[in-house]
Amino acid sequence: MEHEIKLLKDREVDQKNKASGYETLLRDGIPLNEHFLALKNKFNNEKDELEKYVKSLEEEIKKEEKNNGDKKLRIDRLRYEYDQLSTIF
Repeated sequence: MEHEIKLLKDREVDQKNKASGYETLLRDGIPLNEHFLALKNKFNNEKDELEKYVKSLEEEIKKEEKNNGDKKLRIDRLRYEYDQLSTIF
């Protein structure tokens, strides 16, 4: 019972904290559309940064896949040469 009361009080505090965030937006005297524009700009900037990061990772993956393919071909050639030489000797 005490545990349930504590959970309810914690939930109430969380709701008040969330509501106070919205009240802060209203009390600071800055029009809401300015807040929305700032949030939109922040979102777009973070999105652009993440897209650049993903693109660089994809390019790095392609380079590594190409390097792996080249190394696999080299290994295959060396194995073939080894097999040829081992049959001679």
